[in-house]
Parts: sequence; structure tokens; C-alpha cells
Amino acid sequence: MAKPLIQLALDSLDFDQTVNLATQTAPYVDIFEIGTPCIKHNGVKLVRELRSRFPNKLILVDLKTMDAGEYEATPFYAAGADICTVLGVSGLATIAGVIKAAQAHNAEAQIDLINVPNKLECAREAAKLGAHIIGVHTGLDAQAAGQTPFADLQDIASLGLDVRVSVAGGIKNTTVQQVVESGADIIVVGAAIYGAESPADAARVIRNLADGKKVHPHQQLILDKVSSILKVTDGAYEVKLTKLLDKAKRIFVSGAGRSGLVCKFFAMRLVHSGYDVSVVGEIVTPSIKKGDLLIIISGSGETEQLIAFAKKAKEVGAKIVLISAKDNSTIGDMSEAVFQIGKAEQYGKILGMPMGTAFELSTLSFLEALVAHLIHEKGIAEEVMRSRHANLE
Repeated sequence: MAKPLIQLALDSLDFDQTVNLATQTAPYVDIFEIGTPCIKHNGVKLVRELRSRFPNKLILVDLKTMDAGEYEATPFYAAGADICTVLGVSGLATIAGVIKAAQAHNAEAQIDLINVPNKLECAREAAKLGAHIIGVHTGLDAQAAGQTPFADLQDIASLGLDVRVSVAGGIKNTTVQQVVESGADIIVVGAAIYGAESPADAARVIRNLADGKKVHPHQQLILDKVSSILKVTDGAYEVKLTKLLDKAKRIFVSGAGRSGLVCKFFAMRLVHSGYDVSVVGEIVTPSIKKGDLLIIISGSGETEQLIAFAKKAKEVGAKIVLISAKDNSTIGDMSEAVFQIGKAEQYGKILGMPMGTAFELSTLSFLEALVAHLIHEKGIAEEVMRSRHANLE
């Protein structure tokens, strides 16, 4: 059985927001649906814009045509729409009009069965007229009343009509596989993607589920969260921090708890890259002096012991860099630079990632990417890095 197509419902009235959402999710979506409120507000201009930007994607215009089918659908097909919808309750004459317009533009017509009393009969008659797609659709109001599209989907799929079957109605991660098993050719997803913290990540998860790829929910939770944090982290930090590392006579790193473990990981990578690095607190760590650089990793920037380290470093004339979840803090006020990983609002209570884990894992990923950047820029061979690796093990 062919893998189902993923259709994203673009329901915002805002033109730019709609285009931006499409851009974010394009790698994982097959069909961009310009939702009914969206097309009413933005018109043919949006169809042309999406057609221009995404020539390889299918574009569905959810007209929900109720009358004058050929007349209403024609300008949208002419503007680049691949599919237009017509309501099943509109009657066979109107359905036939949209199908005629679709055929004239080498496109497709979808019959929306929302609120159709006898869905099986309507699907059969529409298929006879040449409809290309039958849409099983549980509307928002019906969803609010607890209805789902699954029973109707199974009934329509069992008819064996020479059409594709589309299903819409509150589809989300937990129901995608059920939809696939019920026989859907097209899976329509709306709020589960556009309402997510990272629409691209949500679309990718649904794509993988629809394709039958196993997705471990807890692993995906962590990967998605770290990815969303790094996406909004300033991309210029790599260059800025590399310059500070290169200007420093020696480098000291410090952090408390798990951030301290991230510090040690980073220190090891810097040693492998050829820098003179010490971890604060080790018994062989020398005294910090003017011209040195102290890198502190602290989500809050308020850890008392680390504040004391920062004060001492500033007192002797060393420069300080803070890597933090916040842009303002006591340590940040003493620092040469503050590199904020993500945004403060991303670190609220995260079910499944307790006690600051999101910051520490994101910082670890950020610093590993930084090392990748600097060894690329400096042309440091892996063999050279291995030669600096500990051999008393």
C-alpha cells in the first residue's frame, strides 16, 4: 500500500504567517491546504504566492463550494490550485461543475462529506461523476461534541471506489497510525502542527508516523525540545565565542552540578582542539590572571559559588563569558559576553525533562556544534585531535 500523503491545514488569516508556516513545514508535508477562512480572507493572491514558492507541492484550496461550482472554482485552478473542494451537500450539479473546472486545468476535485446525511451514497455518485478525492471530514463543531472521522473513513474506504480518500478531524500523533490502518490516502492535520511549539518538529513526527517509522516518544520529546531551543539561539555565537577563545592566553571553565559536567565535556573538546584549558575546582588548576578567559555555564546566572568565581576573575582582570538560559543575571552583569541558549520562556516546567535538563542538553549540543565549527574553520584534522587525547587510561 502506498504511503499516505500529509496535508497541512493553513487556517490563519494572516498572509505572512501562512507563508512562514508553509516554509517551516515544507520538508514534511505533501499538500498545503489553504483553509476556508484563510482563502476567504486572502483570495487568489495567496494561491499564486504558494504556487510560486512551492512548485513541487500540491495546493488544495478549501472553497467548500455550495453553488456555481465551475464558475467559482475556475479562477483558483487558473491561479495554480491542484485541488479545490466542493461540499457534498451542494448537490450533483454543483459537484459536476467543480469536476469540469478541474478537468479543464488538469487538476482534481475533492468532495467534502461534512454534514452529508448519506455519505456512502454521495461518495458513490461523486465517483461516477469523476471526482478524484472523497473527503471524510469531521468539522470543528462536531469534534467539540466528541465526534471522530474514523467510522466514516472505514465505511468509505470499504467501498473500493476509484478515488483517493482524505480524512480530516482532529488528527494528531496518537491517531495517525489508526488513520493509516483505516485506509486513508491523505491525512489532514491542522492544530497538531500549527499549534505546536515547533511546527516543523511536529510535522516531522507525523510524517514519520504516517510512513511507519518507529518513533520513541520520550526520545522524540528530548530531540524536539533541544532542537526548538537551538533554533532560536543566535547563530552568531559560534563566531563570537571562537574569537574570544583565540584571544585568551588560557581558558578556564566552570559550572555547578550537571552544568559542571557539561563544562568538563567542553574542556576536553577544547584540549583536543589545541587550547590551554583548565577546569575550575580541580587540584591542578592554576590561578587565573589578566588575559585569561573564564567561561561559566549557569542556567540562572545566580549560583553563589559561580558568582564568587566571576568576582575573583574580574578582580584580576580576566574576561568572563556566561552561557545561560537568561539574558540578565548577576554573573551576566560582570561578563564580557552573555550567550543565551534559547529563550527564557522555553524553560518552564517540561513534563519528562525535569530539573533543568533542557538547558544542559541544549548547551551540550550548542558547544559540540561550536567545536565542530572551530575545527572546520581551523582545519584541525581528527588525527591531530586524537594525538592530544588522554592515553593514560
